[in-house]
Amino acid sequence: MRYPLINNSFLDGFSQLVLEKGGKPAELFEAARLPAEVVTGPDTLIPFDRHTQLLDLAARRLRCPQFSLELASRQTIAIYGPLAAMVTRCQTLGEAMGVFIKHLQLQVQTVDVEMRRAGDLVQIFLHCDFELVAKSVGYQDHALALSHNLSQMLSGTAMPLRAVYFQHGESADHGLYSRYFNCPVAFNQPFLGLAYDARLLRQPIAASARRLPDKLRSYLAHRHGDSFVDQVKHVIAMLLIGDGGRLEAVAQVMGYSARTLQRRLGEHNTSFQALIDSVRYAQATSYLGHPYYRLTDIAAILGYSELSAFTRSFKRWFGISPQQWRKHQRQLHANSNPTTQPTVRASALDAPKHLTLNKF
Repeated sequence: MRYPLINNSFLDGFSQLVLEKGGKPAELFEAARLPAEVVTGPDTLIPFDRHTQLLDLAARRLRCPQFSLELASRQTIAIYGPLAAMVTRCQTLGEAMGVFIKHLQLQVQTVDVEMRRAGDLVQIFLHCDFELVAKSVGYQDHALALSHNLSQMLSGTAMPLRAVYFQHGESADHGLYSRYFNCPVAFNQPFLGLAYDARLLRQPIAASARRLPDKLRSYLAHRHGDSFVDQVKHVIAMLLIGDGGRLEAVAQVMGYSARTLQRRLGEHNTSFQALIDSVRYAQATSYLGHPYYRLTDIAAILGYSELSAFTRSFKRWFGISPQQWRKHQRQLHANSNPTTQPTVRASALDAPKHLTLNKF
């Protein structure tokens, strides 16, 4: 993949934190070359390097070296989307970490997590093959803080760390990291990771962690207010890349039976299949409007096993192929403003040929 991607849910709370620090989120989005609607909109995959650039810009411009640590401390398990639902069904913390490591690519690309036993220690290593991301202080801080917070959310207790290892250099505030992680912290290391007592892997998942559907519904209500349909569409978008957005999977994540979810959607004069089509349609045009998404990437994000299947669906909607649609949009944009990057524009081609979308 040319541009590794990360889910925009990992920026939840970013704008609010920037405002509290006296900054202007819009200026940071522009400096990182990330459209505000891409960052703040519902479940979307964004370029990983621009995500980390945004974190580093915020820390530097706001003169807040602990920015990524603070952001992580405010984020809940819901940012992991379908991955959170998977891990909370596990029995022990060790099993949950194994599931998390196996399926992390649902939410974050080019980052691999390795769990290694060393005597009475278990070490968690994070490997990133994308150099622009791997060297970022914001990425390293955010990644390790989120990893530690996840273990505490799953265990329901303040899990003591034995050590934390950063690849970047030490902060001018020497006690910043030791205060946050409450353990010895090493800098300029050849790896990025955490160390715990191995016995903690046998600890059962906390009852509070198993109440994810309640937390997720609160999170969705915060993002979408009282719009139940928009909440369901958000979950569908989260699950498309890994599960194809199956009814049963969406219902389970939201804490409903499939029948109950269908009934509630019927009360809103829509159906599950209509929402699948609506989400795919909207995301297809959004992703196609940005040049850093390849067609194969877009097909995978939308839950298609092959590019040809995505192309057939797109032709049903618009009467033309994704390649033709993208070319047309670029031509429109070049004619109106040749000095900026292409974005999605409304045109006669935006109306799908064989798909009626509900208006919500």
